[in-house]
Amino acid sequence: MQTMESGWNRVTRLAGSLAVIGAMAVSSGVFAQNDPGKATLAVRGFVATPAVEQAARAAGSTNALQQILQAAETQMEDVIQRGRKFQIVARKDLGTILKEQDLADSGLVDRLDPNTARSLSLAGARYIAVMTVDGFQDITDKTVFEDQLGETRAERRSIQLSGVAKIFDTTSGAMLASTPIRIDESQLDKIIPGVQREGRKTDGLLAGVSTILANDVALSVTDAVFPAKVLAVQLGTVSFNRTIANGVTPGQIWEVMATGEELIDPDTGESLGSSEISIGWCEVVDAGARFSRATTLVDNGIDRGAIMRLRPGGLPAGIRSAVAGVVSGGRTTPQSGGAVAPAGGADAPGSRTAPQGERVSSGPGLVAPANSSSPLKLAIFVQNISPDLPPQSVSALQSALVGCMTSSDVSVLSRADIINGVARYAGEGADAGGGDPDSMVVERALSDQASARNLAALLGADGFMVATINKLTTGTRTFEDPDLGVESSIIEYDLALALRVVDGRTGGSVLGDIVHVGSATRSSPNLQVTRAVIPKLILDSALAACKKVKPQLDQLKLTEGETVADGLVQVDLVASGLQIPDIRMQSDGQLVVGDVMLPLQPSGATFLVDGVLSSLSSSGELKVSPGIHRLRIEHPMFEPIEQVVNVIGNGQQFTFAMTLSDAGRAAWAKNIAIIESMKNGEVLRQNQVEMVKAFAQFLSNSRINLDTSEVRNLNLGEGSYWWQILGE
Repeated sequence: MQTMESGWNRVTRLAGSLAVIGAMAVSSGVFAQNDPGKATLAVRGFVATPAVEQAARAAGSTNALQQILQAAETQMEDVIQRGRKFQIVARKDLGTILKEQDLADSGLVDRLDPNTARSLSLAGARYIAVMTVDGFQDITDKTVFEDQLGETRAERRSIQLSGVAKIFDTTSGAMLASTPIRIDESQLDKIIPGVQREGRKTDGLLAGVSTILANDVALSVTDAVFPAKVLAVQLGTVSFNRTIANGVTPGQIWEVMATGEELIDPDTGESLGSSEISIGWCEVVDAGARFSRATTLVDNGIDRGAIMRLRPGGLPAGIRSAVAGVVSGGRTTPQSGGAVAPAGGADAPGSRTAPQGERVSSGPGLVAPANSSSPLKLAIFVQNISPDLPPQSVSALQSALVGCMTSSDVSVLSRADIINGVARYAGEGADAGGGDPDSMVVERALSDQASARNLAALLGADGFMVATINKLTTGTRTFEDPDLGVESSIIEYDLALALRVVDGRTGGSVLGDIVHVGSATRSSPNLQVTRAVIPKLILDSALAACKKVKPQLDQLKLTEGETVADGLVQVDLVASGLQIPDIRMQSDGQLVVGDVMLPLQPSGATFLVDGVLSSLSSSGELKVSPGIHRLRIEHPMFEPIEQVVNVIGNGQQFTFAMTLSDAGRAAWAKNIAIIESMKNGEVLRQNQVEMVKAFAQFLSNSRINLDTSEVRNLNLGEGSYWWQILGE
């Protein structure tokens, strides 16, 4: 049988509960509603290890052990519920609830009644609490002794219990905390001469142990998820969010902690929580129903939001001697007149003071940089080479990556920025971008170091991230266990995403890696699940990629004093084999064909440095960074030239000879015949002058001009008629 509360206490508490429930029923029409603001908790059982159960059977104390476990489980749910930190969800009583839901679905109950049970609407349990007893002793000592009333029988019963309370996060299966529990309680019963008794008065000890066990486990579970915190500090009194229902009692000693910096395991990269720095000590003076109050014994900056930890052992020796001095207004004045250093305080290991150049925020243990630099500019490119994923996966992944990479430190170029940047240098045709950032020209630009550097410069990016959806694989697991009553089939999905981060200054890779994300769906004879898995995989892969990339972004930033300078090189073009006879203007205004042949040069050519469109300055200089580059020169009348050049520094000169293309040669032959028919020394007639002007217009339209350097070398000056009508 279970140990019950005393009749009147239970009736009183039940009456109060019914009054509250009745008020809720009148106001809302229902008895209870889920509170979405609270974390949900399921108590999955108080159990003993097989060895403990076997020992209890051998000692004849199995019933006592089960009474304690069953009562503690029920009481713990009550303690947790009254603590108002969690919402308890049914697991032990789940069978009864499901029967009511089955009845609601049978058609015998009005489904429109708002009080009707609803199937498929059970609240999920974010956390699960489990208590495992690994040690149990039920010891009874009996004796008979003589007192003033005669021969008296006495019985002392002692119960020793130990175990571990554990709480798990069901979303990950991770254990959040495990707390050892130890209880050692005794009760003495005397039976005076002449008294006959049925039953054992010491059985009441079982109820006391159950209550202690329930309170201890409830406190450990609550502290694992919601550590006690300071609500307010006023005139040496600390109000904190723990109640008598949470096990708070007057006289308890609590240590006040400030949260420090996050602790990361250097081997696994796992967050181990935050360091805690002691900033004070308190003694409880009032355990309330909604919050409790404590008097500060040591106050080194206690403030709202600080964490409080129960210290069952009381004050440490060093703190105890310090507070033996004068306590005034919650600030401790030690007898020695010196400052009291809190345990784990500024001089303790793990403490941190702000180095010069950093600004400490008002929150304890938080440090922010004194000066914030401009955000890093990052361009993101995404492509999909997996045939199992739809094309829209590219846009979905791009959006997710932009969302998780953007921060106050990182500015991500938008999709429009990238598309426009591609179109600016792609020219026309398939490589013009066309709204697709995965065009062939981008892939070419990203394929070598020099192109990558120029692409980043074009987009104004410090670097860029390339994410490639490689492969989606699926697998199936089946599991059957008649003993557990489990028969399930699980389909598993794995998505592989290749990552590369490129430095915009050097074009070199900062990071290359592959991340895997997975998902699964489960089906059983009573459960069939259909779910869109790919969107979740895309989102998870983006989050995993951001986690990989963000720590590497510092490598893209310029160090103090570092600059990236471009070089200026001189580029000269020569039209191979193209020349025209000089025409001189005499003092009388006549135009005479001379014997000097003037070379021509292409003008207005298009220059692409590593696939990126560039242009010459008015003085014929091309802006390009030092290093190896692929230079391509295009002109409508000439065959394109593509050369690999090594830019050493400013002032370097390159000369390239261009030959007519087939179309250019045909156009040249059609127009040059008029000029070739003119003879040396011939005085041009008016109709010939018009022909010369028409040819000059052809040259201008074809973006061909005099090789002005040769004109100067020949000292022709403005005496040449070509010089007048063509110019430089």
